[in-house]
Amino acid sequence: MCRITIASGNFEVAKVIDSIIFMAQDQNSSHERNTEKGLGSYTHPDGWGVAYLSDKGLVIKKSTKAIFKDPLVDQLRKIKTDFMFIHVRKESCGKVSLKNTHPFKARHPLLGECLFCHNGTIKDQILFDASYKSQGSTDSERLFYSILSDITENEDLSIAKKMQQNLQKYPETKGSNIVLATLDKTYVAIRKNQLPKYFGMMLGQGKDFLLISSEKLKTFPDIKWRSILPEEVVIIQNGTTSFSVRREKKSIIQKVMAKLL
Repeated sequence: MCRITIASGNFEVAKVIDSIIFMAQDQNSSHERNTEKGLGSYTHPDGWGVAYLSDKGLVIKKSTKAIFKDPLVDQLRKIKTDFMFIHVRKESCGKVSLKNTHPFKARHPLLGECLFCHNGTIKDQILFDASYKSQGSTDSERLFYSILSDITENEDLSIAKKMQQNLQKYPETKGSNIVLATLDKTYVAIRKNQLPKYFGMMLGQGKDFLLISSEKLKTFPDIKWRSILPEEVVIIQNGTTSFSVRREKKSIIQKVMAKLL
């Protein structure tokens, strides 16, 4: 299980890092995982990873330490970038190791270099093209390769559709949300789940920056937030506040019919 934050545009790197540290310490908001024992009872101490855009492309840094105990994090505050995403892990499938720490990286024949992170646990068998080789033992890495195996066109609508269709293959999960990033664009999707607060994703818009996060961030109280819906895929133009939302038509039809009934 994990927490994820994406930032794009003109944002304060240190403030974004502080935000996900707050989430990793389970001090940000109430959800289904901490309702019984309260804030601070469901921390995410099993490693962290950050990817950010530089003049050399997408740079990745990882650690197996808890982000709220790792002195390396102080170096991240000095990063100058207009796009980054951070993932903090709570081990559920695969031991604590760098190979199991998000984000994962692989090359797709049409999309080029891709990065990926995931929140959730998938117990079903995950199949993918033999050209991809797992380096670790986590279900998240295998899910990444499964999604890349399904993508056959470098076109936003097709990529969004394949991502949502792939998530529906795996019924044995309480929830999943995913981030797939290329050099130019980032795609964010969630599936319908049993724990909507914990497995939800929120989109926040500031004056000149954009945030997507596993939780509405207390450190950004003055911006507008909205939930990303299970039938949606949000597509960000990396480094900008420009984004679009793609919806699965079938999901919308089913939703309208449910209201009529």
